[in-house]
Amino acid sequence: MTHSIRYGVNVPTSGGDSEHTSLPFCDHIDWQDQRAFGRAAEALGYDSLGVPDHIMTGSGPTTECLTTVTGLAGATDDVTLYPKTINNHLRHGPLLAKTVATLDVVSGGRVKLGMGAGWKADEATAYGYEWPSAPARLREMRETIEVMKRLWTEDEVTHDGEFYDLEAAICKPHPVQDPHPPIMIGGGGEQITLRMAAEYADTWNYYGSLGKMERKLGVLREHCETADRPFDAIEKSWFARCIVRETEAEVQALLEEAPRFSGDHAGSGGAALVGTPAEVCEQLRSYRELGFEEVIVEFVDFPETTGLELFADEVMPQV
Repeated sequence: MTHSIRYGVNVPTSGGDSEHTSLPFCDHIDWQDQRAFGRAAEALGYDSLGVPDHIMTGSGPTTECLTTVTGLAGATDDVTLYPKTINNHLRHGPLLAKTVATLDVVSGGRVKLGMGAGWKADEATAYGYEWPSAPARLREMRETIEVMKRLWTEDEVTHDGEFYDLEAAICKPHPVQDPHPPIMIGGGGEQITLRMAAEYADTWNYYGSLGKMERKLGVLREHCETADRPFDAIEKSWFARCIVRETEAEVQALLEEAPRFSGDHAGSGGAALVGTPAEVCEQLRSYRELGFEEVIVEFVDFPETTGLELFADEVMPQV
């Protein structure tokens, strides 16, 4: 299937009593549901499967990101696999490079690696991690990306840095993708994160209303000019949660179960896709016109596939 926007689907890793769950019909996360949903998305023509990176989002089950992605690699054939977005501070950067290189080999070159500095302090401290300041976590992420790229492309790496010291480190087999898996940087921090995206990212991903995203794109463009990197070299990617049904009455019935997606403050910053297929198409066209080339969608009715199927049949061919 071809479309002017590339479409990915989030495969949730937590549900039920997660303190920030957006999945009112998923009371318990289950690998069988994740696998079936990923397979259905691939069969329907979606381009990628995104998997969030959390280790504890409540008292219920939360599946680990890279393990879940590896399971999906074995359950699918062609779809891009999208760890989205790795909480860098929870991973030792050089070992993350090794893990992702192996995953790229196992999947036949289908990995697209999302990177972020993390935001959820309570899960980190619950697992015994210290939680540095945001600037420190961002410096750590910058060094991780630099080290990963070297490990993926060089035969042997020695590195003396602020966070990592490597001595003749070998990361083979190298990734299948040449020169390495694409790197997505997620986040909207205008002073540091967007500057890092301008310098390192193949893709930049964030969420928000049309006005918010227009402003972020302007800042990203300025950082690209400073970094002497073409703005168009970075794929622009938008994340949104979605409620889609054939009729207005069906949409309203679903909103009664998920009231946070109603009104002007629906979703995160007014950025949810809510409505009939025609209404969702209209919303998406505004983001496409703004310059977004990829949309990652999380369907609120997971693990049902009603929204997943309707979106593929009636939205993707139109936008």
